[in-house]
Amino acid sequence: MLQALTTKAYTFELLDVPVPEAGDNQVLLEMKRVGICGSDIQVYHGKHKYMTFPIVLGHEISAVVMQAGKNVTNVKVGERVTIQPQIFCGECYPCQIGSYNVCQNLKVIGIHTTGACSDYFAVDASKVVKLPDDMDFDIGALVEPVAVGVHAAKKVGQIKGANVVVLGAGAIGNFTAQAAKALGAANVMITDVQDKRLELAKKGNVDYCVNTMKTGLADAIKENFGARGADAIIDCAAVKASIQQAIKSARRASKIIIVGNFKEPVEIEIPMLQRQEIDLISVMMYVREDYEDAVRLLGEGKINTEGIITNHFDLKQVKEAYEYIDEHMNDIMKVMLKVNE
Repeated sequence: MLQALTTKAYTFELLDVPVPEAGDNQVLLEMKRVGICGSDIQVYHGKHKYMTFPIVLGHEISAVVMQAGKNVTNVKVGERVTIQPQIFCGECYPCQIGSYNVCQNLKVIGIHTTGACSDYFAVDASKVVKLPDDMDFDIGALVEPVAVGVHAAKKVGQIKGANVVVLGAGAIGNFTAQAAKALGAANVMITDVQDKRLELAKKGNVDYCVNTMKTGLADAIKENFGARGADAIIDCAAVKASIQQAIKSARRASKIIIVGNFKEPVEIEIPMLQRQEIDLISVMMYVREDYEDAVRLLGEGKINTEGIITNHFDLKQVKEAYEYIDEHMNDIMKVMLKVNE
């Protein structure tokens, strides 16, 4: 089978390797789609802090079950699935209280262990999440990033009736804003500096789409939410300006939720948080419930995916796909690899 191995920064090797066998507690997946995310790009650039080369990337996937081990009961051959790519110990305190997304020994498939960027992939059946039989493979491979958005939206707390701002209208920001609305937020505003991304967000039932190069964040919040302001500001942009704007624009007794992956340390004014009792909350991935909600919301059509996938490449074109992303960084949302087609 074909497997794409990242051997060093900016370098892929296309290997012909044996098709793996499913162990007793595993399933063998025939891959259909592999999405490329920001973490994959960091690995490709050799700038990811928590991985080592060589590595097979791929954790945003959709596939069909080809084989099931003798102990597997949760899925059947022929079913459409995706995977929840967290490997956790189950023994540390975070795992014991259900926060295995921050397991002390957490590993992520495709970042710390072999990923799914190949024709076939064997994985523990406990990581498999079933998809509806009629769900398109493209949509199935978007469950993982949608689950990030669902988890982030839930961090608002009392989401029903809330006023929520999302900073950054990339794929994660778009899905976070839509998830907040789908989970019951009264008003959702998304911001970006690119009108193209904001136009796409308008298709997803987001109430207000604001270019903060034209209207400042504080002014936009006041204009759209009135005196109540924002109950939560969710930072999916993850740049110095975004978090600083969030702190300056946050209402007293509200929340700032950090979703985006900051590349560098950022100085923030702690006293502004303290004096207004603003909660600063961090987000790390998701838990199984978020995955199940993501599948449900996508299946019910409550998360719009139109326009999210910018381009497709075949698995053998993996190098071209990553080069395309680098060359069109400001124009893309999600690039998808097609497998076994």
